[in-house]
Amino acid sequence: MHIISALLFGISANIDTFVLGFSYGIKKQHIPLITNLILSFITFAGTLLSIALGRQLAAFLPAGAAALAGSLLLILLGCYYCSKYLFLLLHTRQRDGNVNAASLSLESKALLSRRETFALGIALTLNNAGMGIGASFAGIHFLLTSVTTFALSAVFLITGNRLGTRFAPAFLQRFADLLSGLIIIALGIYELRL
Repeated sequence: MHIISALLFGISANIDTFVLGFSYGIKKQHIPLITNLILSFITFAGTLLSIALGRQLAAFLPAGAAALAGSLLLILLGCYYCSKYLFLLLHTRQRDGNVNAASLSLESKALLSRRETFALGIALTLNNAGMGIGASFAGIHFLLTSVTTFALSAVFLITGNRLGTRFAPAFLQRFADLLSGLIIIALGIYELRL
């Protein structure tokens, strides 16, 4: 029974991880194994902490506050990508008088920076913290659930990233930062409603 509960928790907690991986894949931005493991470990640690200390944390930080913080961080990150796209678009138009698709997608091929990795890890952890606190009240086994969350986070992130990289239409690369930003903003807004 613990395995089924842990699996259901891990799947529901990592749907957003798949979406994030896909949004970076659209940008042709590869998420290497080490970055994937770092993000998954941050999520694992946050889930473990929130479940293990759920009752104590609930006294100081309502579950809704953690979920709100995570959602707002995702929305801010999405706004950053949208503004990056708009800045590059305006800069390219001023310089060349037209928009060159290759120049708009030039920065999209880089790997995730350490700052982006850390920000994404914190956002995913904060989104899971509310669920972890709730899971502790429901009596879900904290170590099994945390390990399942780690494994599914790694699998969902890499799967989403590869699907976005391989199957997103080529023309989307021109709008990659904008599309990625809008997806992340939508994800943050969706998480606000939960």
